[in-house]
Amino acid sequence: MDKLLAFIKKEPFSLKQKDKEKIFLPILWEAARWQYQHCPELKKLYDNRNFKVFKKFKLFDLPYLPTSIFKKFDLLSVPKNRLIKTLYSSSTSGLPSKIMIDKISADRQVLALNKIMSSFLGKDRRLFIIFDTEETIKSVGGELSSRGTAIRGLFSMAKKTSFILNKSLSVNIEKLKHLLSSLNGADKICFFGFSWLIYSLHLEKNKKLSSLFRKIPNQDKLVLHIGGWKKLKDLAVSKEDFNKLVEKALGIKRGKIIDFYGLTEQLGTVYPDCEFGYKHLPLYSEMIVRKIDTLKPADIGQAGLIQFLSPLPHSYPGISILTDDIGRIMGIDDCKCGRKGKYFAFEKRSEEAELRGCGDTLKD
Repeated sequence: MDKLLAFIKKEPFSLKQKDKEKIFLPILWEAARWQYQHCPELKKLYDNRNFKVFKKFKLFDLPYLPTSIFKKFDLLSVPKNRLIKTLYSSSTSGLPSKIMIDKISADRQVLALNKIMSSFLGKDRRLFIIFDTEETIKSVGGELSSRGTAIRGLFSMAKKTSFILNKSLSVNIEKLKHLLSSLNGADKICFFGFSWLIYSLHLEKNKKLSSLFRKIPNQDKLVLHIGGWKKLKDLAVSKEDFNKLVEKALGIKRGKIIDFYGLTEQLGTVYPDCEFGYKHLPLYSEMIVRKIDTLKPADIGQAGLIQFLSPLPHSYPGISILTDDIGRIMGIDDCKCGRKGKYFAFEKRSEEAELRGCGDTLKD
């Protein structure tokens, strides 16, 4: 897949949609054919759908797997002895997805993640202040949680990382004081954590803690946060509420608070907010929004279930995934931030949609 590697090395938001599709579709065709030949379960699905994988197909025609499939089956496209780690989704409700990774998948994912995040963070490495415990990044028997995987994925962009939570998930005040005393005005800082965990610290109510953060020099600093919006929704916390809290407690400008979205099932491809609040498709990812009632493609601006397509997965058949998340494509090539291609808005997790069909096929 030399073409794929060359594609990943391009600037991720540099091509207009029509130019991107000329390169993306042939790479996706090749990925689909490879998965068909190496994953028996996916072959069964394609055959039962009468999908002709060796013919050129349109983006909308490639069969998808719902994320729930990875909770029920161990799906592999390579021998087990080639696997280097197993990842588990955060599973805020129900069983976690189980994704098994080989070196080829891992290398592609790291390269893609670095290219995407560099577009938002810049090329200079930052001091990462992490709202989590160091134990989170430790693997047990080659298995790693989605939290640990997400944190590890950012290490290549970090000059230094400091975990500031105790095992009880409270802020280690003494460690934070020591860290802040060592800062100098040239340090570029990135606060990172999971959205629900940052909110649960109630930073705005702890005046001592808030005053410590506000002592940080007003240099280049931002906040990256991910995941847990279902938990925040249960607490009736909106994205606007969260941003106001972080802006006040950490002294961060609103445009520097970046929520990013991603799937364990397609690790490496993440979707951060641009400064206008939209999420953008990089060159090596595509998106279809499907109507909840019919699963037919929705028009631009219409809400529906999000389907992601990516040629990056190698060790498992994760190239076309239908999520249970609801969003809408907001436009193509015309976001004010200057990034090209499709851009979208994530809205919420579907509460009623139940995806049927694929599980029955695989079970047979």
